[in-house]
Amino acid sequence: MKHIVTLIVGISIYRVSTYVGGTFRELPDGSNLMIKALSIAFVPGVIAGFLQFIDAFVVRNGFSKALTSYFSEMVYHNRIQMLSGEPSWATIHMLTGGILIYYLYSKRKKWSVLFVALLLLFILTFSAYAYGVILIALFLFILISGKHRFKLLLITGVALCFIFGLVPFLIKTFGISGYYTHRFNLDTLRLDDLMQKDGSFFVRFVFPIIGFIEFWRHPLTGVGGGFYYKEFTDILLTHFGGGLKFKEVLDIAFNHQESATSRNLFSKVFSEEGLIGAVLFFGFLFTVLKKSCTNSYSKFVLAACLSLVMNFDSYAFIDFWLLIGLIRGGFFETQPEPRFWPIRSERFSLAAVSKA
Repeated sequence: MKHIVTLIVGISIYRVSTYVGGTFRELPDGSNLMIKALSIAFVPGVIAGFLQFIDAFVVRNGFSKALTSYFSEMVYHNRIQMLSGEPSWATIHMLTGGILIYYLYSKRKKWSVLFVALLLLFILTFSAYAYGVILIALFLFILISGKHRFKLLLITGVALCFIFGLVPFLIKTFGISGYYTHRFNLDTLRLDDLMQKDGSFFVRFVFPIIGFIEFWRHPLTGVGGGFYYKEFTDILLTHFGGGLKFKEVLDIAFNHQESATSRNLFSKVFSEEGLIGAVLFFGFLFTVLKKSCTNSYSKFVLAACLSLVMNFDSYAFIDFWLLIGLIRGGFFETQPEPRFWPIRSERFSLAAVSKA
C-alpha cells in the first residue's frame, strides 16, 4: 500500500507541475508570480540556514537548535539543515530552488539576492553528497547536451578544484570537525577506507548495489513493488557482512527490515519492477528529453533531476517530479512577452461584426 500511495503521489505532483509549467509560461506575469511563490517558500529556510551557520561556526552556543526543533525531530550538530529533516534534504531543496530562481532572473539579466543566498548556503553545507550531485549533473549534461562540451569540461574541472582545494581550506579555517570532513581529504579518500569507516557512505553505496543484485535474481518482473526489503538481509549477509558493524545497518538488517530501501530510484525501479518497469521508466525519461528539452537549460534541469535520485528512491520525491513536470509543461522554454493588439475603430456595421 505504501508503494501504491507513493506512486500516486508522485504522478499527481508530476501532473500538477506540468499544468503549472504550461500555465505560468502563457501568463504575461507568470515569471513574477513564480518569483513570489519561490520567495515565500525559501526565505524562511534561508534565514534559518544562516542562523545555523552563525551558530555552528561563529557563536557556537546552540541557539539555533530551538528554532530548528520546531520543524525537525532530529537537529544535526554543526550542520546546516535549514528547516528540513536533515542536511541532504536541505541541499536538494536549495538546488531545486536555485535552478528555478536563476532561470527566472537570468531572463531579466539580473542577479537575485535569494539565489546568491542559496548558493552560499549550498557551499557552506560542506556536504559531499551535495557537491556530488552537482558533479554528476554536469557529467550527465555533457552526455546529453552535445554542445559546448569543452566549456562544460572546464566548469567541471573548476568544480573539482573547488571541492578538493577550497573546501578543505574552509573546513580548516572555520575549525569544522565531524564525520563528514574526511571525505574531502584526497590523501585518505579511498573506496575501501570509506566502506570500513563511513557508515553513511556504506549505506548510500551498498544499498543500491543490493537492489541491482535483486534485479539479477529476478530480471523480468523484479521482486515486486515495495518489496526491496524481502531479500535485503540475505544479500547483505552474503556479500556485505562487514557493514553490520555500523549501527544503522545492523538495526535495519535485523530489527526493521521493512524500512530497508535501495536509496537510489534507478536501483529501486530495476529491483522492484524488473526489466518491464525499467523500460517504461526510462522510456518516459527519453520522451521528456526528446520532446520537451528544447534548450540547453532544460537539458541541464533534466540532468539535475537524474542526479538528485542517485540517493533518493521514493516515488513521492517532490523535487524530482516538480522539475520534470515543469520541463514537460514548457516552463523552461522562452516565455512570451505580453501581447498588445492595436485597436482600430470602425463604424458599426454587419461587416464589422462579421470580421470580429
